[in-house]
Amino acid sequence: MYYGLHIFFMFALMIFLNSFLLKKNCLVHVSKREKIWVINLKQGNKEAFKNLFEEYAKRIFVFAKGYLKSNEEAEEVVQEVFIKVWNARASINTELSFKSYLFKITYNYIRELFLKKSRENSYKHEILDFAVDFDNRTEERIDYHSLLALVEELIDKLPPRQKEVILLKKKQGLPVKEVSMILDISPRTVEKHLSEALKYLKRGLSEENIAGLLFFSLFLNQKKI
Repeated sequence: MYYGLHIFFMFALMIFLNSFLLKKNCLVHVSKREKIWVINLKQGNKEAFKNLFEEYAKRIFVFAKGYLKSNEEAEEVVQEVFIKVWNARASINTELSFKSYLFKITYNYIRELFLKKSRENSYKHEILDFAVDFDNRTEERIDYHSLLALVEELIDKLPPRQKEVILLKKKQGLPVKEVSMILDISPRTVEKHLSEALKYLKRGLSEENIAGLLFFSLFLNQKKI
């Protein structure tokens, strides 16, 4: 399945999960032992925090990896979730399910990761949309990750000034006038560098015989160049 479509379905499933967790928040049984840990955590007890970490870290890791398909990113989620728990310990409601509270934080963090990835890759999608021609010779199978990696590789090979322009204009979404002020060059020069950079990227992608990128518009709100 194409990666864009995969993210779309994962995001939809996460929305459903969020709703489910909210409804069950007051209904999940809390063990007496766990409730004592949470009460002590609220008071800043590090041993209680350690006990809760040992109780839930593996479950959060498995939950996160199911969405992210990455051990490294799942480990990051575990760390960030428990940092948030510790920092917000004073506001924890000990009458509600700590498990639901914990997985709600986990859900929110994973959602933010998905949104961050989409923002980081959106300018690459825009370049692909401009550079890739769709015709009968276009291959049907593509590797989404390889496409984005290739765009990034080609951008890195641009002359320094062209690279600055395309990152400011496309990645950060700045208008030509603002780019010209930042780089201390005229708007006309900005447009010239941008045009040359896009031509180079299109050539590079064409030489690689890139297949059409389908489905990414299901999740990302693109802007045409």
